[in-house]
Amino acid sequence: MKKFGKLAALALAATITLTGCATPKDGGNSSTDTNSGKDKTKVAVVINTNLGDKAFSDLVWSGVTRAAEDLDLEVKAFELLGDATRQEPTLTELSESGEWDLVVSGTFNLKEATQDAALEFPEQKFIVYDTEVDFAEDDYSNVVSVMSKQNEGSFLAGALAAMLTSSGIEGTNEEKVIGFVGGGENSAINDFLVGYIEGAKYVDPEVKVLYSYIGDFTNTAKGKELALAQYQQGADIVFAVAGSASLGALNASKEAGRLAIGVDQDHALNLEETDPETSKHIVTSVMKNLDVLIYDKIAEYVNGEIEWGKHIGAGLAENGMSLADNKYYREIVPAEIIEKVEEITEKVKSGEIEVPTAIGMSTEEVEAIKAKASK
Repeated sequence: MKKFGKLAALALAATITLTGCATPKDGGNSSTDTNSGKDKTKVAVVINTNLGDKAFSDLVWSGVTRAAEDLDLEVKAFELLGDATRQEPTLTELSESGEWDLVVSGTFNLKEATQDAALEFPEQKFIVYDTEVDFAEDDYSNVVSVMSKQNEGSFLAGALAAMLTSSGIEGTNEEKVIGFVGGGENSAINDFLVGYIEGAKYVDPEVKVLYSYIGDFTNTAKGKELALAQYQQGADIVFAVAGSASLGALNASKEAGRLAIGVDQDHALNLEETDPETSKHIVTSVMKNLDVLIYDKIAEYVNGEIEWGKHIGAGLAENGMSLADNKYYREIVPAEIIEKVEEITEKVKSGEIEVPTAIGMSTEEVEAIKAKASK
């Protein structure tokens, strides 16, 4: 396996090397080296899908490249393009080489492979993002994990959608129906869904939540198809949580003349130049401030302040999540609803509202919350 891993990872790394730029070409790897003449801390970043998605992966990379510039690091992204067969070989090669001071890897999809590599190579240091490492199960004293509490951000999105669906504003109808389009069905996506359902039901128990999964995070055509189907079933606002495939679902809002909520980054502002008409239909986005969390953890590593063997969860109170508050949000959402969202935000921050999380839930518990969606 190690020999295969080395060949696979080297082949992947040979695809492309890009210096001084945060945008890859041809689906390969990109690197940032601000001062190649110095002996620099070297950071490898494993991306499960690809850069250039204008969503989650780009968010991660922006935090890493900002750290590279501010802290004078050499960083390289290894893009797996959604191919699960590359996970173990790539992480094995990176760890076995001894070349990298730090490996940054993440999402639930890469959790198991990263944990295996951490156990096999205890001298290699890992920062794991967007998932929680099982520190109680084994000795991961060379690992720290960090995760935004997406359930809290999604709770606000569900509450907002529930208020908008019966508000009578342009793009809404008389039916109390909202939608959710997820990428692959996993704990992280279900965490978004659980928060969304609970937020909607908190505001109005009569609101019905439609949900469906694309099956991956890149199929924009299917994302659009599923969103259109939900609009046709009466949903007047759809929350798209599907990486780059979210772009298809967001585009459907323009075609249907309805509303949408983006994820990870501020999609309304991101699309403003390339697709301004779609931007006008995006009420807000549930933003993971994961770039800040990753930047901070890398800075702690460089400064010798990082606490290994620990998980950090960051929600609304820790600025790990937020709703995009931009001109579109202010133009679309009535002032009284904005005020109500702010009240709910403070209640979540203070702990007055405790939002359930799918992380650690049994399948039966997740299904029970899903069952509430149609009631």
